[in-house]
Amino acid sequence: MFQRLHPFTVLGYILLVASVVPLILSLPSVAAAMLFVAYCFGLLEFQKYTSNYQFALLLIAGTALGIVLDLHYQAWPLLTFSLLFAASATIVRQRFMRYFTYVDLLWVDTGKAIFAVLFYVLAIWGKPFSWDFWLLPIIPLTAAVGLTISYIQDAGKMKQLTRGGYRVQVGRPAPDFELPDQDGNLVRLSDLHGKLPVLLIFVRGDWCPGCHMMLRTYERNRARFKEKGVHVIGIGPDDISVNLSMVQRIGVGYRMLSDDKQEVSSQYGVVYSNPLIETMVDYSKGMPLPASFLVDANGIVRYASRPDRVGEFLDPELIFGVLDGIQPDTSVAWA
Repeated sequence: MFQRLHPFTVLGYILLVASVVPLILSLPSVAAAMLFVAYCFGLLEFQKYTSNYQFALLLIAGTALGIVLDLHYQAWPLLTFSLLFAASATIVRQRFMRYFTYVDLLWVDTGKAIFAVLFYVLAIWGKPFSWDFWLLPIIPLTAAVGLTISYIQDAGKMKQLTRGGYRVQVGRPAPDFELPDQDGNLVRLSDLHGKLPVLLIFVRGDWCPGCHMMLRTYERNRARFKEKGVHVIGIGPDDISVNLSMVQRIGVGYRMLSDDKQEVSSQYGVVYSNPLIETMVDYSKGMPLPASFLVDANGIVRYASRPDRVGEFLDPELIFGVLDGIQPDTSVAWA
């Protein structure tokens, strides 16, 4: 539990609770400033951690900030609705990635962001300038609109690549590879042939909030994969040190391989290019699509996540359905 409580998120909750004091003392602007900082603290760790603690912090702090400002400036409930929509637009895709994927239901994010801006404009319309009422909502609104634009742009890039499907197809041999894990140990796929099924999970890197959600999803299903005798391996574009930090921080027990030259991702046909994101994360050779492949003990691909629904592999039940037709080998330890 305490691994999920990260510094800025904890500080955000402290400020959230402490904001009650200036409200009791009839200092609403001070309370609003504290709630604003709490919201910003939640955003600071959004990229790296993305846990339910952060989601709740953003939703509560954003809504509370709107309520305080609305009541103080007699604008109820316009700013409350604005910041509620802004917070939910920020978190909804990450929290429900299993259903939204990376490319579906984009109208939800877009609609929430539009309503957030619309209610903000209605709230300040005709009111004299006040620094807290006018300026404090800007960061939450900017985050919501910026994320929504990035989702739409990124989904377009993903759909372009996946139109023709992945290079690796179900029923075909899985390309062999050798990559270092987070401890520097080399892992060769063919060494596992004849032993057990292997689930390969491609992630976009430590910067990707949705990938953290996915890694935690599979960690929660660790016992079920062990019962099936499945060896789970993550593959990402970061170097060994970044992968080590990531698996320790988010608490996963399977190996994370470093494909920093994107050679394996290219073999499997899951590399795509998005200059907007690459300038922020410094991946000069592109990024892997979030995708998964189940390889049986004979080295044959038995499952591949749907390229037209990037992110569907956040639902492990799809993979367990395929595993039911593969003979388990529970003598092999999870690693």
